[in-house]
Amino acid sequence: MMKTKASLLTLALLASASCSTPQPGPNVPAFQPIPFAKWTQDDAAYRFYPGDKLSISFQHAPELDREVTIAPDGRISLPLMDPVVVADLSAYELQQILESVYGRELVDPSLTVTPTEFASQQIFVGGEVGNPGVYPLPGQIDSLQAILMAGGWLDTSKPEQVIIMRRGRNGQVMTRVVDVKNGLKDPRKFDVGPLKRFDVIFVSRSRIANENQFIQQYILNALPLDFSFFYDLNDRRF
Repeated sequence: MMKTKASLLTLALLASASCSTPQPGPNVPAFQPIPFAKWTQDDAAYRFYPGDKLSISFQHAPELDREVTIAPDGRISLPLMDPVVVADLSAYELQQILESVYGRELVDPSLTVTPTEFASQQIFVGGEVGNPGVYPLPGQIDSLQAILMAGGWLDTSKPEQVIIMRRGRNGQVMTRVVDVKNGLKDPRKFDVGPLKRFDVIFVSRSRIANENQFIQQYILNALPLDFSFFYDLNDRRF
């Protein structure tokens, strides 16, 4: 009888434990931090993107010269070689790759890669603005002008804390919080130079306590497909 009661008590305790919700340990982080690069104003080399056109000229084999358009999958096709991914490469990086490949067939594979036409230049303006979305980049504009293009900031916004996200040198992602509102009086408060292709400008609703966490919770999920590809933070280069 005693053994039966003990067994029933044990089963009751096990059932109670299985129904309870486990609590995370004290050392479990709320999110995994992203290693963003330090913001710099250096002009990085232009990186190719689908839709761009480029000219490839061989110094000693002009019959192989081609003008090609980068396909939606980021590849180009050239004679004597399989299709090669060129999206996100600079002209110099692509030149080095092509000379290495053609070096197997040519005595002197020296060649020149020249961008001839660029696909649409776009930026993304999101968050607490009148009309969030993707906008063409009309020349050299700053973050304030971009926000005005998107209908200006809303009454619910914090224009003193606007996040700018950009792909910089070596493909690393850089971020910076700027004060666009007070930048009207002091341009140094939001001086990140002219915006560049695929820059993200995000106007927050409230004070940003943790820039890294804010980006993961609000910005990355709001990006359109093209921008999500451009800011793929699972890419090992970042």
